[in-house]
Amino acid sequence: MHFNDCANVGRAIVTEAARQGFAWDYLPPERVRPAAVSANPWAARAQYLPYVVRRWLHLRRAQVVHVHYATSARLVRERGIPTRPYVLHLHGTDIREQWQDPAYHDEIQRAIDGAAHVYYANLDTAEAAVSARQDAEYLPILLDLDLLPTRHEPLPSNPGSGAAARILFVSRWDDVKGADANIELARELTAALPDAKLLGLDWGPKAGAAAAAGVHLMPRLTRPAFLELIAAATVSVGQARPVLATSELEAMAIGVPTAALGARLPRPDDGSTPPVIEGDLEEVVSGIRQAVLDPSGTAAALGGAAWVRSRHVATPWVPRLLEVYRSAVG
Repeated sequence: MHFNDCANVGRAIVTEAARQGFAWDYLPPERVRPAAVSANPWAARAQYLPYVVRRWLHLRRAQVVHVHYATSARLVRERGIPTRPYVLHLHGTDIREQWQDPAYHDEIQRAIDGAAHVYYANLDTAEAAVSARQDAEYLPILLDLDLLPTRHEPLPSNPGSGAAARILFVSRWDDVKGADANIELARELTAALPDAKLLGLDWGPKAGAAAAAGVHLMPRLTRPAFLELIAAATVSVGQARPVLATSELEAMAIGVPTAALGARLPRPDDGSTPPVIEGDLEEVVSGIRQAVLDPSGTAAALGGAAWVRSRHVATPWVPRLLEVYRSAVG
């Protein structure tokens, strides 16, 4: 059973497993625990009860549990819940920040120590993950390509000028995503491409600063609606960090040319890095300026879609995971 989820990675794995003939169970975040809990302790217990019963029923049927995010591990080890071996999947903030936070460290480390196997999803957390667990293994972010919409790039109102270009910032406006650097990029793009429309989500503590820099903020969208927004972008802009997250990889897989300040960490398997428009502020602005003039040509030259589709799908991982699960069960 895949328990909890982050960025739909668990769903992508379970969906691919079904294609390969395996009926793996799946409990998404909204079925794991309530989103909001009453301050009244009796009311809170009443809210939690159906979730506890659901966990008990699903764990009773499972032989092994793949837990997504470290703080979720305690939910499969509560008193009265059937005890099952579990594989722990570290997704980012749990190992990047919480593991180093005294308020969370012991809980995170217990979850890591108790796991039959540990995976980490982001290359920038490799050092921390291996420090916490010597045999921790990299498992890249996995996408379900069948859920991605077809590219429907908007045509410029004045072909060749960059007018009507839609430049979409796909990350939340948060320090962990390099918000300050992307806000500075937004200011430079506003000056360099005055006819372009800069878009982003109204999400994160620095969203107001992004709006002041010229980004038109949109309310947070459902996942299908956000994917459609990505598919209609001329260029997408990812986080200003050495790794890319799910939204950037989805944009690349759809065929949207993607830009990101700085440089990305190489993969441990083949040494490759995501083929995006990257570099310092001047280089990225210049690259985006060229991309809005020929989005399709830029995307083809970068080769981002093929790169993601060959490295971030669950197909080769299902048999590998199956062996890990069998080992965990013993």
